[in-house]
Amino acid sequence: MLPTSPDRLPYSATNPRPNGTRALAQVMGANGVAVTQVTTLAAATAAPAGSTLVVVLTDDLNDSATAALMQVPADLVVVYPGVAESFTVADLAAHRVMTADRWASSDAAGCSDPDAQAAGSITDDSSWALESPSSRVTTCFVNDDRTALYADLTTDTHRVTILTGRTWLQNGTITEQGNAALALRVFGRHPQLTWYLPGEDVKDAGDTDEQGFDLFDLLPPWSRPVFAVLLVAGAAAALWRGRRFGALVKEPMPVEVPASEASSGLAGLYRQAGARGHAAAALRAAAIMRVSARLGLSASASPQTVVERIAQASGTDPGALNALLYGSPPATDQELADLAHTLTDLERKLSSR
Repeated sequence: MLPTSPDRLPYSATNPRPNGTRALAQVMGANGVAVTQVTTLAAATAAPAGSTLVVVLTDDLNDSATAALMQVPADLVVVYPGVAESFTVADLAAHRVMTADRWASSDAAGCSDPDAQAAGSITDDSSWALESPSSRVTTCFVNDDRTALYADLTTDTHRVTILTGRTWLQNGTITEQGNAALALRVFGRHPQLTWYLPGEDVKDAGDTDEQGFDLFDLLPPWSRPVFAVLLVAGAAAALWRGRRFGALVKEPMPVEVPASEASSGLAGLYRQAGARGHAAAALRAAAIMRVSARLGLSASASPQTVVERIAQASGTDPGALNALLYGSPPATDQELADLAHTLTDLERKLSSR
C-alpha cells in the first residue's frame, strides 16, 4: 500500500528488471551523458536549453502538464509505448503528429534521418503508432498502412522526437536489432538527459472511469503511511499477545493417584455407563498380554497362534479358549464376573505348569 518505488516502475532508468531501462542509462552514463531521473513536473520543466528531456508517456497527461512541457527549452523526446490512442502525443507535437492503429510491421528505417538509418530496424511490437500529414515531419520505420514508429520535428520552442514501441527500450530487448543504436543516438544528443516518469498528479482525469480510482485518493495524503503503520502495529500486537503453538510441555501432576484407586475409578465409570463390552475387552487384553509373555509369544502374534499355544500349554479345548479370549461381550454383570473368574483360573493353570 506504500507508493511504488521508482526502482520497480516500468521504463524506469533505475529499474534493473526486464521492464526497466537501467541498462540504457548506464551505457549512456559511461559515454559521458549525465542521466537524471525525475518524477515531478516541476523537476522535468526545469530542464535547461541544450539538454534532452525524455517523457515516458504511458498515459495521457492533463492539459496543464502538457502546456508546461511544450514550453520547456530542452529538446523533447517522447517515449510512447503505443498500447492505446494518445492525445498528448498530438499536443506535444503541435498537432503535426497523430496516433493511429498499426496493422503491419516495417522492416527498415526507410527515411533520411541519420539516427534511424544507423539503427536500420527496431523491435516493432506496438498496436498504435504515428502518422503525420505534414511535410515538415520526418517519419521513419513506416509500414504499408503509412504508420510510423519514429517521428522528428521542430516546433517554435524545441525539437520533438517521438519513439513508439512497448519493449524496445527495456533491459530485456535493448540489445535486439538496432534498438540500442537508435536509443543511444536519440537520447545522447546532449551531455545532459532528464528522464521524466509522470506521476498520478499529472495524469488525465478523463481516464478515471476506465482505470478505476484509488480509495486513498479520497483521503488526506498522509493516510497511506499512517494506515501502513497501523497495520504493522496490529501485526506486532497479534504476535505479542497471540497464543503460541509449540511442542507439548510435560507438567507434574498436582496429585498422584495410586493404581488401585485409578482402577477402581475406571471400573466404577464402566459400571455406571453399563460398558460391559469395554470392561471385558480390557480384562481379555490384560490376560492375553500376561499369558503371551509367559509363553514367549510376541505382541504381534495372531489370535490363532495365541489360542493354539495356550491350548498346548494348558490342555484346554481350543474352541473354548477362542470363545473365552475373543468371544462376544457379556450381556449381564454376572457373565462379566464369570469371565473374570475364568480368565484368572486360566492364568493359574498356566502358572502351575
